[in-house]
Amino acid sequence: MRKIPRFVVIILIFISCSSSQKFNPVEQTRILMDTFVQVQIFDQDKPEEELKRIIEATFQRIEEIDSITNNYNDSSLIAFINRNAGLKSVVLDSILEYIIQTSEKISEESNGLFDITIGSIKQLWNFSSDNHRIPKSDEIEKKLNDVNYQLIKLKNHKIKFLSPGIEIDLGAIAKGFAIDEAIRVLKKNNITDAMVNAGGDLRAICSELTRGKRKVWIRHPRIENRRFGYFQMDNGSVATSGDYERFFFQDSIRYHHILNPGTGYPANECVSVTVQTEEAIYADGLSTAIFVLGPKMGMELVKKLTGVEAVILFLRNGELDWIVSSGLKNSFTKP
Repeated sequence: MRKIPRFVVIILIFISCSSSQKFNPVEQTRILMDTFVQVQIFDQDKPEEELKRIIEATFQRIEEIDSITNNYNDSSLIAFINRNAGLKSVVLDSILEYIIQTSEKISEESNGLFDITIGSIKQLWNFSSDNHRIPKSDEIEKKLNDVNYQLIKLKNHKIKFLSPGIEIDLGAIAKGFAIDEAIRVLKKNNITDAMVNAGGDLRAICSELTRGKRKVWIRHPRIENRRFGYFQMDNGSVATSGDYERFFFQDSIRYHHILNPGTGYPANECVSVTVQTEEAIYADGLSTAIFVLGPKMGMELVKKLTGVEAVILFLRNGELDWIVSSGLKNSFTKP
């Protein structure tokens, strides 16, 4: 069982609807996909029992995706693929095929600095437990030969690895897909105002009830229980990647879980990246990609992409600094 990081609880309280009106949403929170997942429904025109049934169906869809995409579950399809796709072609289901295709698109956009084949190197660092370690340079060097998204071949709904040492890790994108699917279930049940929040990554849909009242807060990456800033969002998705999520210190150096697939070591140019897009799968993947790219190249990528905004936090001469994309510049507020 992976350890759920304490930071998740902090992020959840940073996302709120502010108004003099009492919304009293129907909501539930469960532990899924190695984090706290919260489903909130703000619609007021359905019986509470009906809303609870819809929420249950939403969680069932998230559970289904988790059972397929979780590397740490030996019975999951992704675990089966990691064991076998280096030997032969393996049949994909529609969920994994779409996630992997989307991952490849983000890899292309980021010049390979988003790469789901990072799995074998992530295992070396062992960030998912308390027994983390700094791998030896020769260990990383050896595994880097198997980190290349172009060594994944998709054809006729099957997957094949061109190197037997490849291991896919979907931790930077599967959660976003699950959030999108949760919203799809809610919309299918005629829900028009809701939010799905998985460890701080979220997607919201709104009606006139909450329009203009939902604030998305970005936590301060260095001061516990402090908010860095916020922006308003009615409809859309937000995901944040930060070096404060899973990390450890050794010799006064912070080692975190967001690895550069080109080096095998933690990316060190950003502190926190928050991305806003329409779909959560892209927000999830792009927040990691931009984090690895760094502030300058990351913001250049944001400018090239349609419908993507970002807030990037980084250190300049030891002090926390930030840049905001043009679409959020007028709405981002720093208290």
